[in-house]
Amino acid sequence: MGEYVTEKSREAFERAKRTLAGGVGSVHRSPMAGFGPHPLYFERGEGSRLWDVDGNEYVDYMLGFGPLLLGHRPSELIAAVEEVIEQRGTMFGLCHNLEYEAAEKVVEHLPAVDLLRFANSGTEAVTAAIRLARGYTGKEKILRFEGHYHGWADIIHWNVRSPLGAIGLRQAPRAVPGTSGIPDSYGKCLVIQPWNDPEVLEKTVKRQGHEIAAIITEPLMCNLGATAAKDGYLRFLREICDANDMLLIFDEVVTAFRLGLNGAQGYYGVNPDITTMAKALGGGYPVAAFGGRREVMELMADFRVSHDGTYNTSPLCMAAVKATISALEEPGVYEGLFAMGDRLRNGLVEVIRQAGLPAVGQGVGPVVQIWFEESPIVDYRDAMTRSSPATYALFSKAMFKRGVVFNASQMGVWYISTAHRREDIDFTLDAARDAIEEVKGQL
Repeated sequence: MGEYVTEKSREAFERAKRTLAGGVGSVHRSPMAGFGPHPLYFERGEGSRLWDVDGNEYVDYMLGFGPLLLGHRPSELIAAVEEVIEQRGTMFGLCHNLEYEAAEKVVEHLPAVDLLRFANSGTEAVTAAIRLARGYTGKEKILRFEGHYHGWADIIHWNVRSPLGAIGLRQAPRAVPGTSGIPDSYGKCLVIQPWNDPEVLEKTVKRQGHEIAAIITEPLMCNLGATAAKDGYLRFLREICDANDMLLIFDEVVTAFRLGLNGAQGYYGVNPDITTMAKALGGGYPVAAFGGRREVMELMADFRVSHDGTYNTSPLCMAAVKATISALEEPGVYEGLFAMGDRLRNGLVEVIRQAGLPAVGQGVGPVVQIWFEESPIVDYRDAMTRSSPATYALFSKAMFKRGVVFNASQMGVWYISTAHRREDIDFTLDAARDAIEEVKGQL
């Protein structure tokens, strides 16, 4: 890669600001997300690589914030979608065989899903799952954990990145909206808890379990730098829900079909009542889903709980789901993903420690994050108290200059695709050796 030049990206951002609010399509692409002083604009992707408008080439660990589990422009996925466009069209708004064929693929692999509904985004899937849980239990409150992200809907976008001074005591957290514009009344339907703390949760459920319809959790905190559940914690959530007439919702928007064909529920051996999924489900096409136990999902089957959507089960997206899962069913796929992820995670930790800085690797298989700390992060308060986001920001910028692109936020993760090869990982580790020396010089 030649000199790191971003002049065309700067020009593109200036033009975009004239018509796009903030010059971007999502806050996570903005300078506020760590891509300052302006976002990079990209022209094309191929396999594990990206090229920006200035012609710079990158090994890509963003993967569209997760959906591109098969990499950029996978031929089998393109062929399946092109066939639908040429032979059928882009959408009907009516029933067709691809929707149940795609559903069969999902139900075959996710152990906790008997029936499902397709949607268009993770936010939509979570919103429907919460409605379903309330309808099934007849209770209103949803218990959510600090630092978890479940989409941007008003009913659940609370206590995601709230200042420590605003969220109150650990044993009695306060509900804090994730943005202005959310009515305070929605917070009254939420119970906020610290994660990985069974003692606090048990006391809270003892007091309020009769009001709580469901507990919603990321089984792996991919929106807090791949922070893992403590041993036995997910099983504890399952048991406390069973004992208190509450449903357990796994937000597998990130982990479904990424940690294996059986998702996080299969990887950890804990079945939720409702599962949400998106991202890897369609390999880059805008599709999501939610599903669960037959008894719960029957409320939607007989219209006691409503779920609608003009674009649901678009033939394009259903073809993408079928093709993506078929590709993932090939022998050795997940062994390769885990091998590449482990090589990257362990290699980065070794490079950083050899440079004399602390480092700990977090995540599972193809979900990777590095924290500049001595020991793993355990929850949101822990991350906000002792993490080093400034060091991580310096490292991410130094890596960008050396042709490696990944989520600029410490709270995000690096993703591995089936297109990544050993030479990509080796290139990345070589870049990291150089980048970490630059970081040391700036600290």
